[in-house]
Amino acid sequence: MKKNKRNYSSTDKSGKRTQKKYTTLLLLLLVLGVPCAALLTTQVQAENRPKAPTYKYYTSIQVESGDTLWEIAEEYRTEEYEDINSYIEEVKEINHLTSSHITDGMYLCIPYYTTEYKA
Repeated sequence: MKKNKRNYSSTDKSGKRTQKKYTTLLLLLLVLGVPCAALLTTQVQAENRPKAPTYKYYTSIQVESGDTLWEIAEEYRTEEYEDINSYIEEVKEINHLTSSHITDGMYLCIPYYTTEYKA
C-alpha cells in the first residue's frame, strides 16, 4: 500500500500566506475598529444631548486705558456668537459706535449669554 504524500506547490504556500495576511488584517481592523466605533457613538450621544437653555443679558463696563474692542470681545464673547467679529459688530451697534475706536473712561453696554436665569 502506497502512502499518499501531499505535495504542496508554491501556489498553495502563497495562498496560505495571503490568507494569513488577510486574517491578520481583519484582526487588526477589529482591534482598532471597535474602540473607534465606541468613541464615535459616545460623541454622537453627547451632541444629541439637549443643551441647557441660555439667556442673553447685558452688563455695563468702563473702558480702561489701553482697552480695545477685540480684548473686550475675547473676555465677554460666548459660543453663541459665530466669531469675534460678529460680537464686536453687535457691541458697536448697541453702543452706537461708528468705528472701533473707544476711549478711556467711556462706558459700554456688553452682551453675554449664560445658563443662569436672572429674574
